[in-house]
Amino acid sequence: MEYAVRVRCHYKRADVPAPVEMLQRFRALTGKRAAGQVLDIGAFAPEDLLGYRHIRYLALLGATPEARRARGDLAVDPVEADPARLPFPDDAFDVVVNRFSLCCAEEPRAVLLEIKRVLRPIGQLLFLEHTRAPGVVGQAQDKAQEMLRGARRCRLNVEVLIQMQLAGLVVRRAEWFWPAAHVRAPLVQGVATHPDPQYERELGWLRHSGRRTGEPPWPGR
Repeated sequence: MEYAVRVRCHYKRADVPAPVEMLQRFRALTGKRAAGQVLDIGAFAPEDLLGYRHIRYLALLGATPEARRARGDLAVDPVEADPARLPFPDDAFDVVVNRFSLCCAEEPRAVLLEIKRVLRPIGQLLFLEHTRAPGVVGQAQDKAQEMLRGARRCRLNVEVLIQMQLAGLVVRRAEWFWPAAHVRAPLVQGVATHPDPQYERELGWLRHSGRRTGEPPWPGR
């Protein structure tokens, strides 16, 4: 399956399991908040779906066969598509659940822009990703990624929260976890939403922040 490979983070392979504590916390989060029309990206274990309770429609993108079979009691719709080109209309979902997929995307921001497009104005993005760390650990991730360039699809140094901001999403909650083993890429999980209307202009400035030094941040000033 061509598109399933694109969401195959190294944490989804048996030899590099994600920290159990973080997975359990994220599954508890999705079990509480996922309701209505839900798009789930990157489910890789049956346990990822067992907490869903109030689902009217569940679209699974990039899910493993084991995960697809986990909930025979739900109206599950397996979807094969590029996460950066979702085959859904605007404002289609109440909740989007995204697990370890941005690291494998050619353009993480393009995936987030698509998620934003299909997410209803009061919807929620629930995310679990590994991310670039600040400081010297992040610099080490950059060097490791440069050494591994072309050797793997999963990138070590995607700045997840920054990419969300640049896509016009507002991170409402973020919880970090530093694994003690494997590649020391921290994990971050949380909740993001559309911005409140009064913040739309501020986010526009952030997305177009390539202005020259000394230029006024407000148009016409």
